Amino acid sequence: MSHQCPRCHNTKIIKNGFARGQQRFKCKHCNYQFTTDKIDRGKPMWMKLETAILYCSGMSMNSIAKLLNVSAQTILNWIRALALENYEKPEPCEAVVVELDELWHFIEFKKNKLWIWKAYDRNTNRLIDWELGKRDSETLKKLLIRLLKWDVTVYCTDDWKPYQELLSKHPDAYHVMTKSETIAIERNNSDNRHWFARFHRKTKVVSKSIEMVDLTMGLFAKFRVNGTIDSLINQRLTLLS
Repeated sequence: MSHQCPRCHNTKIIKNGFARGQQRFKCKHCNYQFTTDKIDRGKPMWMKLETAILYCSGMSMNSIAKLLNVSAQTILNWIRALALENYEKPEPCEAVVVELDELWHFIEFKKNKLWIWKAYDRNTNRLIDWELGKRDSETLKKLLIRLLKWDVTVYCTDDWKPYQELLSKHPDAYHVMTKSETIAIERNNSDNRHWFARFHRKTKVVSKSIEMVDLTMGLFAKFRVNGTIDSLINQRLTLLS
């Protein structure tokens, strides 16, 4: 099956690695990267970028769908495609002080909580990793195993029991257990809820899939913590000029 660039519709496409298990392609004409050509081409690219900008600015998918007069499913498809193309976590380096905390969310219904365990590098102000699951030691363990490659010197957490149990097994890193040393990640949690309607505290939004929560966390890290949405805005302006 021949692939076509969703942006410029050129057929000069090359394979360019994988993104979350899906083949990534790159357009040789405009250098645009994408994971699939199954994208609704009935709407212009600037509208898809507008969708991403609005989604990363606190609007829900249903609200965006009404504003742009398209279906909510179409908005979800566009957001998913963009998130897959931009899903990345920082390359490991020395992270001297890492703050850990959990953020709750809902899956399918309000009584079913999903916990987002986050790792924030205080020195670079980057969100370096996250793990989704229950609020237990097993979920935290998965995150801590991946953080070993960062050579963390100090972990800062609150006094939640799993932190004390698991970090005591990391003798190379000092563990500070106090709320006064997790201010940065608490602020990050606040930004998480502010910039994405999906994570608002008093919300009607309940996620239907863990995948979209994970992809939304990727967008949050890419465009609201480790970078900005300026690149999306500039792309949209270029297409409209």
